This record gives sequence, C-alpha cells and structure tokens, in this order.
Amino acid sequence: MTPDERLAAALQLLIAGAYQAAEAAARAVLADVPDSPQAALLTGLAVAAMGETVRAAPILVAVAAANPMAAHPCLEFAHFEPRFPRRLVGRLFDTCLRLSPHDRRLLLAYADHLIDTDRAAQANEMLADAAGTPEAQHLRGLALADMGCFGAALAEFQSAVDMTPGAAASWSNLGMMLKIEGRFAEAVAAHDRAVALAPENPRFRVNRAVTHLTEGAWDKAWPDYEFRLDLPEALPIDKTRLLPAIGPSDSLAGTTVIALHEDGFGDTLHFCRYLPLLVERGARVLACVPPELEGVMRAVPGVSDVLTDARHLPPHDFICPMFSLPGVFRTTLAAIPPAPRLATIPPAPRLAIDPDLRQRWAYRLPSGPALKVGLVWAGQARPSAPGFVALDRRRSAGLAAFEPLFAVRGVNFISLQKGAAARQTRPLSLTLFDPMPQVRDFADTAAIIANLDVVVSVDTSVVHLAGLLGVPVFLMDRYDNCWRWLHGRTDSPWYPAMTIFRQAQPNDWSGAMAQAAVSLRAMTMFRSTAGADAAHGGLSDGTQAA
Repeated sequence: MTPDERLAAALQLLIAGAYQAAEAAARAVLADVPDSPQAALLTGLAVAAMGETVRAAPILVAVAAANPMAAHPCLEFAHFEPRFPRRLVGRLFDTCLRLSPHDRRLLLAYADHLIDTDRAAQANEMLADAAGTPEAQHLRGLALADMGCFGAALAEFQSAVDMTPGAAASWSNLGMMLKIEGRFAEAVAAHDRAVALAPENPRFRVNRAVTHLTEGAWDKAWPDYEFRLDLPEALPIDKTRLLPAIGPSDSLAGTTVIALHEDGFGDTLHFCRYLPLLVERGARVLACVPPELEGVMRAVPGVSDVLTDARHLPPHDFICPMFSLPGVFRTTLAAIPPAPRLATIPPAPRLAIDPDLRQRWAYRLPSGPALKVGLVWAGQARPSAPGFVALDRRRSAGLAAFEPLFAVRGVNFISLQKGAAARQTRPLSLTLFDPMPQVRDFADTAAIIANLDVVVSVDTSVVHLAGLLGVPVFLMDRYDNCWRWLHGRTDSPWYPAMTIFRQAQPNDWSGAMAQAAVSLRAMTMFRSTAGADAAHGGLSDGTQAA
C-alpha cells in the first residue's frame, strides 16, 4: 500500500476506536515518511485518545509548530470525538499549554473548545490574555453572548470587524447582537456584509432571516430561512420533494404531503396550524412527529394519519419541514401599529381534546374556587446541540424566580414542569400540586391545561400547547427573545390569549415576574368579584381589580 493508503487505514482504526492499532499504523508510516504531518497528527490523536496526554502533548505541539496555518491539533482532537470526556480534552489542552505557554493559536483553540462545551465564562477569562486580535475579539463576543452579556458581545464583534473588515462570521454575529438590541437597520446591514463576503455560507443567510423575522419583515425572511436546511445539523431530507410556495389559486388536489417535525416540540405545535390549510388545498396530509406528540397531532383537524418514524416514510408527493410552512403560505405581518392587523397568520386550530381524558384529569386536580395556574419554570437543555445549552439557561428562570407570584392569594399552583428542573427545591411560600409524574405524553398535558385558568411559563412547548387550547398564557420571555414573539411586543399575533412579560435586562427576571404577579392578582380579584356578583344575582361589568 502507498503511504496515503496506509494513513487512510490508520484513520479508520482511529475512527473505530482501535487506538493502539491506529498508533502503531501511524508510527509505521512515520518510520518510512518521517516528515509526514498527517502521520504525526494521527499518532498524537491516537495516543491522546488512550488518555496518555503527557505522551501525546509533545507530539501535537510539534505538529502545531510545523503547520502554523492549520487548525491546532488539540482542537481537532476535541472535535474528532464528542464522546471524549471533557476532563480528557481539558487535560490535553493544559498539558500542551505547559509545553507551549505562548502559543496564541493554542489559547484560542482552548477558548473555542470551552465555548463549544458550555463554559463561556472560563473562556472569557482565558481570552483576556489574547486580547487585541480579531480572532480573540470574535471568540470573546461568542463567550459574552452565551453569558447573556449582549452589549459587551456587540462591542467585541464590532472590534473584530474594525480590525478585519473581511471577517464574515464577525459581521453576522454583530448583526445578531444588533438585532437583540432592536437596531434592525444596522443589523440587516451587518448581515448583508456577511452574506456578500461569504454567499455560500447558509448560517449567515439564516441569521439574516431571523433578524427580518424578529422585526416583522417576514416577506423578506422566508427565502433566506430555507437555507437552514443546508446547515450541518439540519434535518436530512430529500430536497427534490420539498413543497414549494403556494399561491392563492394553487391546488394540491390528489397529492400526499408529509409534514415533518424539525426541531423542538413547541415548533411543531406552533406550526401545526398550517396543516388544515394544506387539506383545504386538496392535499392528503400526514404528520411525522415524535411519539410524545402523536396524540395531540391526531387532534389537529384534517390530518389523515400521524407517523412516528421518519426513517420509513410511506409514498408521498411532497415533504415539508414544519418550519417551512409559514414560508410556503407566504405568511406576512401587515404592520405593527398599537392594534395590529395581521395579513395571513392562520388561527390556531382548536384541538379536540378527549372529553373523558379531560374529565379524568379534572378529578385529580385541586378543586374549589381558587384560580388554577399552571407553572413551567425551565426548558430542557439539548447537550448535543451546540449553543442550545446556553440558550436554555437564558430562557429558564428557575422556580425561585417565580416568588412574586407565590404571594398572590386565591391561587392553586399546578406544576407542568418535566425533566430535571421538576426536582428543584420549592420555596417555603409555595404549595405546588404536581401531576406530572403520571403524565404520559402531550395529550395528557393538554388535558390538564384544558382544566386550568391560566398558564405561566418560560418559552417552552407548553406555551404553544396552551395557545392551541385557547387557555390564557403568561409568557415569561428572555431578553434575547425568539423571533416568533417579535420585538417590543406584549401580545402575540400567534396566540390572542397570550401576554408577554419580557426581561428588561439580560439575566434579570425580577421586573417581568413583578408585572406578571400584578396581572395574576388582577385575575384573582376579577374571579372574586365575578363570584360575588353571581351570588347576589347581579351583573359584572368585567372590570379587573387593580
């Protein structure tokens, strides 16, 4: 075999986890081709994979020195196998830094790894030693954004593009920070620069789309938003069968369309409102969703069947990821005046909740005249999704942050929280009824919500489920809110019964919670007043007590 073929075989051994054999094969190539950087790199990676960082570090430091324009080998090791324990990757970086303490590229690679593994604060501290370069400014911007320090992140990205005007990624990230601050014209200009510099990069187009969506310029957003299907983490689909945009007179008669779950549970719940519109155009509609959503999706009007295995799809004419449906129907927001008129947002379909299931849950919930309030205080992190762990931390409030609401009298609080956050310590001021251990799927959750007076939740799937049921929702929204809630709004065009309480400052829930407590107290006083009027045979004027 040629040296290249032997290197390919060594790489396959490394990928297969046969680290000792991979080292032996790579060293055999080195014996014949001593100056082969690929053989040296594979040797170092194999040794590091066995946990022998002291032996691997000098090999990888030498490879880095011999190849100053390549990515640092330590970063390649971190990206090569996500299953490697953090402590092993960290130990390799630390050992290499002791051997090469002034290697700026190594320092930047370590910071990059820390950001990727949700350790932004540690990365930010480390980058203080590398300040003054565009690479360091860019990475500090990423770290600060993950920490919720958006103003500081904006300044770092601005410095990066000032130093290197051709840095497309820094322009795109600058646009995202400007979007968070509501500076949309500047944000779009920054995104335009990024796309002009790297038109082939789908992420820059998606970022521009998200900015247009947040400002309400949806007609400009949808074409760019489809580039998300080209991202590395995108849903693998047959793009030749993608459902095209539908005009006012277009028919889908005789076709079968599969609507695919794409990301979070809430996204599918949000956009299932478009499925009846496909049926109205003549399509037979199948929904392919996770098993947890099967019961709820069967209640969506017009859906012919619900599939739960995307690997084995029945014959179909078109496929449509859920996030593509608004663009398919050319959804637009006509304007954002104080009382906005919406152009083509379809109403949420009222789910046909099984009345027997609803009644069974009604018997289990607290009875009496007190207001029944559902609570969700945290989302669920997705450790496999880069950046999502930090986003989940920003959107999650924690149970203790809801303390102002617990002081409101005349309320029965009912947990709708799932996952590890459900085990958070409860404040002494809170009596919380928790039915969730008995909940099997979203159909059960929907039946519980249908028995509630209001749901108070951070930005999770429960918000959308309550919205579909027409139950009033208090959305506790993070400062860097999702595009679907628009900018500066306290209401939502998607859910008429929603009120948005948004953080006034990043990472600070106090103001939003205080406002929600005032609104909740008004609901209890209205309930009390309405009850008294009814008891005396009078008519309520509908005025909420302040």
